[in-house]
Amino acid sequence: QAGLGRIEHSSVSLQHCRPYLLKELGCSAFSGQFSTGTGALGVALATQGLEGLRQSSLWLSYGLQLHSKISAGMGIHIWNTGIAEEYFYAPGISFSLGLQVRINEQWKIGMRLLHPVGWTAHPAFPTEQEMTIETGISCSFLKTAHIYTELHIKPESGIILCSGLEWKLNSRTNLRTGICNRPFTFSWGISLKFTKWVTEFSFQYRTDSGISPLSSLTHEW
Repeated sequence: QAGLGRIEHSSVSLQHCRPYLLKELGCSAFSGQFSTGTGALGVALATQGLEGLRQSSLWLSYGLQLHSKISAGMGIHIWNTGIAEEYFYAPGISFSLGLQVRINEQWKIGMRLLHPVGWTAHPAFPTEQEMTIETGISCSFLKTAHIYTELHIKPESGIILCSGLEWKLNSRTNLRTGICNRPFTFSWGISLKFTKWVTEFSFQYRTDSGISPLSSLTHEW
């Protein structure tokens, strides 16, 4: 959410992925970020599931630039699991807080507190809304590359380490790759920019869900 405080362009995006390469388990999402001058509003809506069992998620976020090098943000997360007999079977709500600091032109650090408190209609119903403390750092080098590292601390599940690399081949093409330790995840993707449109194709391998292709289309202005 804090990163919204520094965006330069508004955009909307459509995404779709298929865990296990199965059409029936496909996840579709719409997201947007809309600049307000000193900050930005973010929206992300996702849905997935089988017939008679569907999970939906909505994020509403706002980021604000507090200083030339500091931005902060917060988000509200609303989710629901619907079944054939009852659409609003297991709704829930939680929130998050974030802070981002730009050290210089190359280095940035960020922190986020995710799901510190929340409510769900069915506490025993399986969800992934576990409280998480996240911290990360990013560095740009050679004027064409960015490296990212994040540490996710979950009091009930332990520590998760994620790292990623983005390489700008030219003004239109970016390559991205990333890795995560729990569950072990490897991803690779390419994005292509055409004036105000950006299209991206990527693949993700997770030990618990196999290979998942993902595609997205984004319009910027």
